[in-house]
Amino acid sequence: MERMEIDVMMIRVHGMMNSGRYAEARRMLGHVLEVEPAHGVAHGMLGWVHWALLDDHAMALVHFRCAVRWAPGHVNSWMHYLNLLAGDGMGEELHEASGRALAVAGIDRAGVHAILARHLEHAGRLDLALASYREALFWAVSTAAETEHRANVRRVRVRLRRRRLSRLLG
Repeated sequence: MERMEIDVMMIRVHGMMNSGRYAEARRMLGHVLEVEPAHGVAHGMLGWVHWALLDDHAMALVHFRCAVRWAPGHVNSWMHYLNLLAGDGMGEELHEASGRALAVAGIDRAGVHAILARHLEHAGRLDLALASYREALFWAVSTAAETEHRANVRRVRVRLRRRRLSRLLG
């Protein structure tokens, strides 16, 4: 199959996804991957379908790993991959992947730091979470994002103070 035909199929897939025809999009993505197994964007979209719609995190993880390997500049795949890792508590892979994601041109650096910070906060590593939220605040590009990250910084600082106070009081 020619590259042009695959591109046309991917345009159709985008249209199906945008109109909520996910079953059709999933079938067509499967066909694209049969023809071109290393199509990173198709892997990313199929990973999202498995993650967000089918709640099949294992298959989503496989597809997201393929997506970031074969389409390393595709920002959406990175962000979904990082959110999946954080949500599933896969901290070691999240730390490694977030470092690679920050090197991608055009990625929302504040978003990457915020995902990592949320994971660290849920894991109880408040000092590291605070540092990551501060990085997110530094890289924020909108007033709404700045407000959100400032609130996160305040919340984690309060939790740190409470933890330290409880240690002092025994």
